[in-house]
Amino acid sequence: MAPSSLLLYTLLISANNYCPRTQKPRKTRQKMAQESSINRASRRTRILNNHLVQSPSDPTSCLRSNSCLSYTPPEETESLDFDTKEMRKILDLHNLEDRDWLFGVIKQGKVFNGKERGGRLFVLPEYNQTMEQQREMTMKRIEYLFERGVFDGWLMKKGVEAELKKLAFLDVIQNFDQSLAVMLGVHFFLWGGAIQFMGTKRHHDKWLRDTETFGLKGCFSMTELGHGSNVRGIETVTTYDLKTGEFVINTPCESAQKYWIGGAANHATHTIVFSQLNIDGVNQGVHAFIAQIRDADGNICPNIRIAECGHKIGLNGVDNGRIWFDNLRIPRENLLNSVADVSPDGQYLSAIKDPDQRFAAFLAPLTSGRVTIATSAVFSSKVGLATAIRYSLGRRAFSVTPNGPEVLLLDYPSHQRRLLPLLAKSYAMTFGGNYLKMIYVNRTPGSAKTLHVVSSAFKAIFTWHNMRTLQECREACGGQGLKTENKIGHLKGEFDVQSTFEGDNNVLMQQVSKALLSEYAAAKKKNKPFKGLGLEHMNGPVPVIPSNLTSSTLRSSQFQMNAFCLRERDLLNRFAAEVSLYQSKGESKEHAFILSYQLAEDLGRAFSDRAILQTFIDAEANVSAGSLKNVLGLLRSMYALICLEEDAAFLRYGYLSTDNAAAVRKEVTKLCGELRPHALALVSSLGIPDAFLGPIAFNWIDANSWSSVKH
Repeated sequence: MAPSSLLLYTLLISANNYCPRTQKPRKTRQKMAQESSINRASRRTRILNNHLVQSPSDPTSCLRSNSCLSYTPPEETESLDFDTKEMRKILDLHNLEDRDWLFGVIKQGKVFNGKERGGRLFVLPEYNQTMEQQREMTMKRIEYLFERGVFDGWLMKKGVEAELKKLAFLDVIQNFDQSLAVMLGVHFFLWGGAIQFMGTKRHHDKWLRDTETFGLKGCFSMTELGHGSNVRGIETVTTYDLKTGEFVINTPCESAQKYWIGGAANHATHTIVFSQLNIDGVNQGVHAFIAQIRDADGNICPNIRIAECGHKIGLNGVDNGRIWFDNLRIPRENLLNSVADVSPDGQYLSAIKDPDQRFAAFLAPLTSGRVTIATSAVFSSKVGLATAIRYSLGRRAFSVTPNGPEVLLLDYPSHQRRLLPLLAKSYAMTFGGNYLKMIYVNRTPGSAKTLHVVSSAFKAIFTWHNMRTLQECREACGGQGLKTENKIGHLKGEFDVQSTFEGDNNVLMQQVSKALLSEYAAAKKKNKPFKGLGLEHMNGPVPVIPSNLTSSTLRSSQFQMNAFCLRERDLLNRFAAEVSLYQSKGESKEHAFILSYQLAEDLGRAFSDRAILQTFIDAEANVSAGSLKNVLGLLRSMYALICLEEDAAFLRYGYLSTDNAAAVRKEVTKLCGELRPHALALVSSLGIPDAFLGPIAFNWIDANSWSSVKH
């Protein structure tokens, strides 16, 4: 045998029998198919042959499209120990066929900017276009989807099935481009939703069909330069002119200009205007009106001024604008009057006499924005994690022995610790998001409070998690994470604003704590048990945390729920006591609440974590015993324990001793090791097609090869 052939044979045997991750002969790997081994051997033979027989007379031969020794597709080495299709059903929950159909529509459409990388098609927004070009492309994509019937029934059809299909389609669109999703959210959920839920039959008949068919383009003018979260304080003023039977809308000062109005800068023809309503010198509070801002040819209407908001760190496919109203006259019928009305003779009419209750009734229908933001944040986290984890299953770095093979990134315990707890949290928040959707589509007047509190809590927690996840995934991908085509870094800019719009996260969490305090005060005053918002656990005995936490105890769902309930229960008691103490010293209830903000923040997180854990336990309970249920148990334990580890409240208030906190930390590390073999299966279960991930999720060498440059 020739020396080169002998070397080739030796290298091939060594490469084919050694598995760096297990440090065992590869033949011991579970369920390794013979066909896969043959393919792998053939591929490695070809690679080694290229290295050994490369012609020195051809200086460009090294640039040929060859595979590299350092990359092995994870599908060849990773086992799938549970049914990923069944896991996806549990995660996506509804309208799987509809989702897959729309994924296919987007992949096939030229307007979605398909690019080939490493022999695969990827769809991604154009990152090098100007702001103006991105906006026009967003509108072209809306037109493309409209022509294919994607939006049929989004406003005209009623019922749970129609609502869930709409939410499923929005999930898919958010996987592609947040600008596109936001523009649709503004038009259908904010403008259209306001007409649906804040208007009455006269508004439905006049506006809804044209909205669904894009006979008009709507936007939503609530936020002002001087007021965002504090909607009650907005400064735009509307008066009623008894002589003409019209409302007159005015922007009285610069801080009253409508700001960040998506769709206003270029495309919207109509808007919902939130304004103080003044009748005969009496301010009746915030009301909503329909106003036309452009004609059919795109010309700005008289008595209206519109300007740009300017370039943003993300979402530049959304044309955010500013609006001023200068004595704009609109018909009396353009008041959205489901809660209150003004008669032709100028009488203010409302069945709700209390201004606070009336204001709450006005805003109650607008929770759809928080619902869709929460669920989209989870999907963005999944895109980042699927890309980063797949990359870590194909990228190697450093050796643990002299001259030994380099180790897969995800085989480093530190890398597992970076990504796998975030994956478990994303699974948990998926179940939380599904629960939130079901409250929303089955909403009744009696569930309004629950929907408001849960949507506020989950919107804050999910969007905070999303930004943290995307940052960790970006760093975990090293330099490749900086490339916009790999999506993770770009998603950070696109989704950053989620922490702000539809309510600043910190303000939303304070609203959650306020609602819990109200429930607490009502139960104590009436001497009745707690009922609703999941607070029924307050009626039972105080949970006891064992002094010595074993592994089996830490993984018990009962222990996990007890720990979460103990934290929420104690923080609610502390919060109520602190607010009461400040009030006894002469502070107003509102100021006492502000002074107790630290406990309020801790309580809001405790409520959120407990509610999410409950949805995970409920989802797990519906799965039959087997490998799928076992993996869900690992994920649930990881979620619960990482929450125990990360929230200082458990140590601050003594729910965990320092020894028990150390035991929790050690158990998280063990869970990382046990979840590691399931990493590929877990990200494959997320239901995101390959084309919607970053190219480095697959053959990152081919995606960066010379042939890809020429292409």
